[in-house]
Amino acid sequence: GVIDRSELDMLLRASDVMPFWRDRLTQIAYRTLTRVDVRRMYKEGVLDEREVYEAYQDHGYSDENAERMAEFTVKQTLSSLSKFTSSDIIKAFTNRMIDRGTAASLLRDIGIRAEDTDYILSTAEYKRVWAFTDDQIAAIRNLYKKRIYDEDQTRDRLAGLNLPAEQITVLMQQWFYDKVEELDTNWTKAETLRYLKRNIISPDRAKHELYLHGYTEERIGVILRDAQWTPPKE
Repeated sequence: GVIDRSELDMLLRASDVMPFWRDRLTQIAYRTLTRVDVRRMYKEGVLDEREVYEAYQDHGYSDENAERMAEFTVKQTLSSLSKFTSSDIIKAFTNRMIDRGTAASLLRDIGIRAEDTDYILSTAEYKRVWAFTDDQIAAIRNLYKKRIYDEDQTRDRLAGLNLPAEQITVLMQQWFYDKVEELDTNWTKAETLRYLKRNIISPDRAKHELYLHGYTEERIGVILRDAQWTPPKE
């Protein structure tokens, strides 16, 4: 500092400060440990629990609040050192590695209040259900894109997930354009009809190929009848 302790004492004497107050004024002249310092020093074993409590008193906390802050610091440090956090517990519960009762017990062990534990686990259950629904939607989308499901089958599967009708409509619109963009190279209409006329493929196969081109059932029927048409004999 700018002055040392002896010089400070000299100043206090010169100011006619009574001896009773000199030591006390000297003590409060020093900078206290910050709360971050306290947590770090306890974590490294430099301070014990009693010294943590006293450090918070130095910050002006009442005895009761200093005790609370010390307890918080100890629990927080132990939790971080063990690497066993509420996030770990929730993740294990969400992945069905532990049941709800075990998760609740573990959360209480690390200091989570019982009323908060119930809310946390209920929220995790909702998220788990939503995630599973998202996985099912992705699987249905994949089968629709591969044409294993047609549009009606896809809608039925989505409805089976209890999705709102509006959401199903939006998904089908999105997936339709995705499917069109990702179409594999197909036979052209001319190739399909030529293969049909030469009996290389069956009418059902020709119908499927035309369906891949986006033709409706009605138009496919007209195209196939035209391809198989022969002029009447005179």
